[in-house]
Amino acid sequence: MRTLLTNQLLWTALMSPAQVKRTLAIQLALQLDTFDLVTDEHTHQFYPGINTATYGASAEYLGPTLLLDRGDTARIRIHNQLAQVTSMHWHGLHVPGEMDGGPQRIIEPGASWMAEFPVKNPAATYWYHPHPHELTAEQANFGIAGFIIVRDEAEAQLDLPRTYGVDDIPVVIQDRKFTANGNFSFYPFGDSVLVNGTPNAYLECPANVVRLRLLNGSNARVYALGFDDDRPFAVIGGDGGLLPSPASTDRLWLSNGERAEVLLDLSGMEGDSLLLMSYGNELPLTVPGSGNLVWESSALNGVAFPVLRIRVTATAPGGVTNIPETLIPPIIPEESASSRTRTKTLTGMGMVGMGMFMINGEMYDMDVVNDTMLLGSTETWHIVNNSNMAHPMHIHGVSFYILERNGQPPAAWDRGPKDVVLVDRFEDVKLIMRFTETTDGWPYMYHCHNLLHEDNMMMLQYIVLDPLATRMVDHDPAIDLTVSPNPTSGVIHLKSTGTMDALFVHDMCGRLCHHSALPPSNDTRIDLGHLPPGPYRLTVESDGNRTSRHVVID
Repeated sequence: MRTLLTNQLLWTALMSPAQVKRTLAIQLALQLDTFDLVTDEHTHQFYPGINTATYGASAEYLGPTLLLDRGDTARIRIHNQLAQVTSMHWHGLHVPGEMDGGPQRIIEPGASWMAEFPVKNPAATYWYHPHPHELTAEQANFGIAGFIIVRDEAEAQLDLPRTYGVDDIPVVIQDRKFTANGNFSFYPFGDSVLVNGTPNAYLECPANVVRLRLLNGSNARVYALGFDDDRPFAVIGGDGGLLPSPASTDRLWLSNGERAEVLLDLSGMEGDSLLLMSYGNELPLTVPGSGNLVWESSALNGVAFPVLRIRVTATAPGGVTNIPETLIPPIIPEESASSRTRTKTLTGMGMVGMGMFMINGEMYDMDVVNDTMLLGSTETWHIVNNSNMAHPMHIHGVSFYILERNGQPPAAWDRGPKDVVLVDRFEDVKLIMRFTETTDGWPYMYHCHNLLHEDNMMMLQYIVLDPLATRMVDHDPAIDLTVSPNPTSGVIHLKSTGTMDALFVHDMCGRLCHHSALPPSNDTRIDLGHLPPGPYRLTVESDGNRTSRHVVID
């Protein structure tokens, strides 16, 4: 009788059209010299009277929001109290490979790991989640994840909402599937929507301009977000920073791991309300969350469904009342600065939660380095999807910019720095990125952020080497050549034991970028500031002999 009653309660809570609205949970925001996060098992009541077994990061479900300031040093200690190994990845942050928290960085049960790194990213919304090989989806599904908000001086100069939990709201959207006994089912799609872990959530906001920090924290579902009255809203930022100016739209697709910062003008709406929806009925059949009948089923697939009710209260004194016209122009590398173009072709057939999907015909092997990049280099990547469905592709260690999607410029809201891009079937998306962090023995990953595809080895890894760490093989020991400063902003000082006659500068693909005759001397200066930032091979000719050095132009 108890089991039957529990099942009836759960069914009523999940499926009743007259669902009780619940106040949106706002995770605690912390700003500390050292953060301590404990990953362990809990029980949480998403619905009254129904216990659900969960994992959390110092919480029953999800974890606190970590506030970081650009230029500071972050110190985060992870204590693993789970019965299985875990790790923790700082999704979107530019950290050395040793601190990235990928699948090589295992934290055994009962052990701890201290991550310590300088905060280099611009102000934006990032997040943390586990990344143990073949356990990422399970541990994230059970609730280990949390926001990271980076702040900086440039963003602080803008008139933007930034009172956490009042007009600056973290909003992580997840779909979850519950079993008859109230526990989570480990499944690609869910039938219930949780926002910050709250089902049937509502949020009270002042009648001002408010900021929603949106994150797709689902296993596989892509959201097509918009409001029930099709009102426009302003996208001000994406994964890795703000846009040059707000981009107005009434629909925003958000794939797994992607973030977007949105401004919503609620002025004059006191006492009114609006409903944030996801329009799964508008998704192509190749995108997870659409009505594709061949894939795993869910009551939310292919339909429009509510995500979050916003109730507008009185105007808050001192609140933001206008959406700014300009924000922060991103510094996008010139395509001419790219030293190499790589093509990453996605292939395979399967379901949303299973299948054999590959990148360039390969699957993940922890002992194989798939790509090697040079520190400071800029590269162009084509991601070409020849598989049977869309994949959200995530690259660790960098922020990239979308140059083209099928030969066309990206939408206005996709022109900021990103680390996740949704690539639909038969799409060719061209990205550009600069590698500014070294791996030092700890590779970075690039993979599909559909967590079940990731765990099923749709993932490869790369390393970043510092070209200044080794001498060139064609160094002439008879000539002692020094180059300073290195890295340089343009002007370099050359000193040699021989008389220098000519200078040659090649990029990392061997292309000649600069050639000049030098006035006969063993001490000279030359300006290379006209070259794009990146690593170069600098060769000096002296008395018929040549010697080379690596140099990096910032």
